[in-house]
Amino acid sequence: MNRKQLLNIVKIIVSVGLLSYIFSSLDLRTLVGVLSGVHPTWLIAALMMMFIGVTIRALRWQILLKAIGAPVPLAELTAIYLIGFLFNNLLPSGLGGDAMRMVELNRHTQRRSDTVTSVVVDRFLGISALQAIALVALLTNWGAVPAGIAYFTIAIFLGGLVIGYLLLNRSLYFNLRQRLKLFQQITNIKVINNLFESFQRYPLPALGRAYLVSILFNLTLILMYAFIGMSLEAPVTLAQYAVIVPITSLLLLIPLSIAGLGIREASFQEFYGPLGVSPEVAVAMSLLVHIIGNICTGLVGGVIYLLRSTRNVVSENR
Repeated sequence: MNRKQLLNIVKIIVSVGLLSYIFSSLDLRTLVGVLSGVHPTWLIAALMMMFIGVTIRALRWQILLKAIGAPVPLAELTAIYLIGFLFNNLLPSGLGGDAMRMVELNRHTQRRSDTVTSVVVDRFLGISALQAIALVALLTNWGAVPAGIAYFTIAIFLGGLVIGYLLLNRSLYFNLRQRLKLFQQITNIKVINNLFESFQRYPLPALGRAYLVSILFNLTLILMYAFIGMSLEAPVTLAQYAVIVPITSLLLLIPLSIAGLGIREASFQEFYGPLGVSPEVAVAMSLLVHIIGNICTGLVGGVIYLLRSTRNVVSENR
């Protein structure tokens, strides 16, 4: 058994263990009652926000690709994003879909570096824009969330701001590498070095446009969560969603579970509980977020992937 297989087994154990613990502590009858009483209109609205968000994310990706001379039609990028959701469900972390996006994009460019840099930068811009929205929501609605969450949000935003500045300032980046041994060791890590090299390929105007589109996408993401909450009559305000969604989204990037299962449910209980959301409603919210944000989009991506595979087989047999 190699290291990758062992890690996958660990992730399965983590998901199963967390879900078993969470469900054993719930009143299952209450949970079933909460889910059976969901308002379908709000769920439909949440699903619409999800698919609108996918198209907006594809637009952001298109801006980045065009900036490095790799134009791809918006419809194609949207399809690739949906295929990515399929593999997010199949692979043991939220980053599995990114790998598949790289594979699919290779059909449109001979330069493999284009696929890697665009996906890396696309992901980072999405995270940083989400944190910016959280900060605005926090500062305009101070007291809406517990102090610990508020200060954690500020720390994450400031950390992202520093990282973003270093990624864009080439001279400062290399100056710090020469002067600070710890900084050199950190930036020698392959993932971090790839992130810096990726950003250096893009002109600032393109990054700025992509960042603005990221803000628009993340607003649809927050609305999706809010609509799901409304479908369950969860006592959470839009500002509270805007602060908490970025935190839970970051946690789901940690490759410790299968498609975020277990971690999502635990984080929803932890962050929405202090706002007056019962454990059963919090878990119901997390399940609906997974169904709408992963399962529904993944099913559409699966159909697209199957149709493409069928066309390829037909073409090879001719």
